[in-house]
Amino acid sequence: MKKLLAGLVAVVTLSVVILIAQAQRHVVTSHSVVINAPIKEVWDFLSDNRHAKGWSVIFDHIRPLESSPVAEGQIGALRRCFRNDNEEGFFWDERTLTTEPYKRRTLRTYNVSNTSWELFERFQFTAYQLYEDLGNGTTRLTFEGDLDDHTKYSVFEHFVFWVSQFEGERVFRLNLENIKAMIEQKDAFDRPHPWEPHSPFDA
Repeated sequence: MKKLLAGLVAVVTLSVVILIAQAQRHVVTSHSVVINAPIKEVWDFLSDNRHAKGWSVIFDHIRPLESSPVAEGQIGALRRCFRNDNEEGFFWDERTLTTEPYKRRTLRTYNVSNTSWELFERFQFTAYQLYEDLGNGTTRLTFEGDLDDHTKYSVFEHFVFWVSQFEGERVFRLNLENIKAMIEQKDAFDRPHPWEPHSPFDA
């Protein structure tokens, strides 16, 4: 019995050590989808904030901030992602860091506000949109995200992000499937995944 108990303790201890070690690594959440449309069409679609209302399962809409120093789509552009139509409750802001037409767009997510979890509001993320021309009028679109490199995070905070990446991958998948349907179906768009009325981060 003592040997069994000691074995269980050893397994649990090893598991915790592995989880902590994983949490210290540079964790990237990622998901891709292949869209039956030319790369320019996919790029132009995601360059228009108005489409977000049709594809995001978390945010109701996205709009440029009046304080943005440059126009949407340019490096340094600022925008806000609103959870609700009335613009109350959970939101976060995004700044365009890089833009390479038909290749990639990089955004920094910051000012996470009005959530149910104070720890989550400390996080700042780097989000990537990656575009790959597959030929024959098809495009691979990839969403990636990780913690930004400008904020110092504790071991526990890295661990929390590592654990929560599975939720991030789920949201990426649903959003990308909505984007694929919107681009391919156009006016006949039948949304696969609705906006979700309940989120664990709602205050």
